[in-house]
Amino acid sequence: MRTQIKAWVFDAYGTLFDPFSVQGKAERIFPGRGEALSRIWRLRQLEYTWLRALMNRYADFWQVTREALVYACHSLGLRCEAPQRRSAE
Repeated sequence: MRTQIKAWVFDAYGTLFDPFSVQGKAERIFPGRGEALSRIWRLRQLEYTWLRALMNRYADFWQVTREALVYACHSLGLRCEAPQRRSAE
């Protein structure tokens, strides 16, 4: 039996786009902490996405990304107020 393909799905993030491209910007905002911040941020972003999918509690990309940034900053003892969050976007 032949199955007809109805859609193609491709995840470009991490494949075509460098998820650590924010490291340079993070380094400018938080000198000496850019690498650590970008790694924690990306890991938490993925974890939040997986957990939300498992719990069926959808949040859009930007909300998950902001929440992950706040977590990463707090875990490193960095200020993450509105100006820093906006400049990281």
